[in-house]
Amino acid sequence: MSSVLALKRNSSTVRYCFEAEADAEPGVLPRALELLAKRGLVPARVFAQADADALSVEIEVEGLAPETADHVGQCLGEIVGVRAVF
Repeated sequence: MSSVLALKRNSSTVRYCFEAEADAEPGVLPRALELLAKRGLVPARVFAQADADALSVEIEVEGLAPETADHVGQCLGEIVGVRAVF
């Protein structure tokens, strides 16, 4: 199972950071955003950068309870193509 780094920025903001395989299908980023949308969450910030080896993604979400933040991080780590924490 992959893992996703969830960094608390402050008391109400969480930053999720993960890396997807270089040959990951284009659906990795939309699936990550869909996971948030299903919970009625709108990211405060999204950054994605592709290079020859990987797709690096950072997503910041505000206003999450700690247990929700942990659950979202676990779910992001289960997305097919997500491989590593950075």
